[in-house]
Amino acid sequence: MVEEEVRKVVASGRSSIAITIPKKWVSALGIEAGSYVLLRFMGDHVAIIPLSRSVRGPGISNVVDVDRDNPDYVLRRLITQYLRGVDEVRVRFNGFTGIKGEVKELVRERISGAEVIEEGNDYVVFKFVTPIPEVPIKRLLNRMTLTVLGMLRDSLDMLRGSDVKPEDIIDRDNEVDRLYLLIERLVMMGITDQSVLSKLGAGSSRELVNSLMVSKSIERAGDHAWRIAQIIGEASQICCKLSEYSIVDSIMELGLNSTDILREAAMAFINGDTEDAMEVLDRRLVMRGKSLEVIKSIYGSGLHVDVGGRLMMIVESIRRVSEYSYDIAELTLDTYG
Repeated sequence: MVEEEVRKVVASGRSSIAITIPKKWVSALGIEAGSYVLLRFMGDHVAIIPLSRSVRGPGISNVVDVDRDNPDYVLRRLITQYLRGVDEVRVRFNGFTGIKGEVKELVRERISGAEVIEEGNDYVVFKFVTPIPEVPIKRLLNRMTLTVLGMLRDSLDMLRGSDVKPEDIIDRDNEVDRLYLLIERLVMMGITDQSVLSKLGAGSSRELVNSLMVSKSIERAGDHAWRIAQIIGEASQICCKLSEYSIVDSIMELGLNSTDILREAAMAFINGDTEDAMEVLDRRLVMRGKSLEVIKSIYGSGLHVDVGGRLMMIVESIRRVSEYSYDIAELTLDTYG
């Protein structure tokens, strides 16, 4: 996650200036009064790096002490270390060894390049392998996009009555999440290290940060593809087959249009094409009009709430995918316009 704040620069003596940094940021980096930091001039910005990290460089490690019987909480703490650029983490379970297996499985599912390199009865050591410079950021964005587009098409095929399993789409959503976390890790590394920035194929730190924001929009679109599949699967188990209702044809058309817009928006950013980005934004009013027409049709259909309510949720997810596409198009204009 990228956070921003505006702070005023003030004079500090005759030859220096000073600026305050939000306390929660320095706390997260382990900086306190008396700590030393490395200031690195990056051409168009200045990076502030904890000296302990800059000295140790690759191979920095950390320890996570487990203090509760909650695998998801442990995963969240490991993801935090992963995004900080830590290469190795020792997890000490401290009496909560019953969740060790589930933690290992969650880490394999959610964190790209995670390997168990050492294990004992009450601890596990994970190593995070980061593929630099083999994988430029835009190649990862393209891979994310293709995966999410496939998820959306398969979810819509489920609406039509195909035998695609929701579990298959959920598995691909996990892959999208792994790619997003990898991009966030690489972006954070590139912001603080000019040599990494060039290897990632980004022309500037601004382009790199905007790539992260685009990846977040793609990841959220994937969440909605999974949500559509989940709604359809639940409906078939609880009340009905949504494919049996004629109004589904209009929803399918809306969904395919939204999927196409996402493809165009993502490729516009990947290719740095501002004209294609403008074409995506030009489709916004038309898509919103089509969404309203479908919503009115559902309201006026007299369908039971179990059916109409679920169809409305699907339309909302389709609409949200379009909105994320417009966000990507605007980022393209901001980055390359």
